[in-house]
Amino acid sequence: MRSFDRMEWPKRYKLKGSVLLLAIIAVIFGIWLQRRDHQNLTDKIIISELSFNDWGSQYIELGYVVENTSDEEVELHLLAKIWDEQDIEIASSLFSITVPPHIRQSRSKLFDRLNRSLKEGERPYRANIVIYPKRTM
Repeated sequence: MRSFDRMEWPKRYKLKGSVLLLAIIAVIFGIWLQRRDHQNLTDKIIISELSFNDWGSQYIELGYVVENTSDEEVELHLLAKIWDEQDIEIASSLFSITVPPHIRQSRSKLFDRLNRSLKEGERPYRANIVIYPKRTM
């Protein structure tokens, strides 16, 4: 009868310390680079003049002005939130827009899916729009 010598499966090899150190440095550098790019983007984009254009019991229309001061067209992911007087979140939305270079635009966002309906005579109290960063992990 034949005898076969089989290799261990799976064969594991430890990484050398220098390779492991280079990998850790590369990950840290990548995270730093991503945060720096996000900070540069937030310095070039200005979101201002938030206002409630219209609202009803099942919808809220939020108006805002976005300004791109950079030399290139930018695609943004924005996170908008709306609260009531008791600081309870009424609605939130993550959406994308494209802003041409050196332009100031007035835009609006319609929230038609609310966390709860607005009561009779109630109005939205506070809103916020921020640039949503790309997540590292």
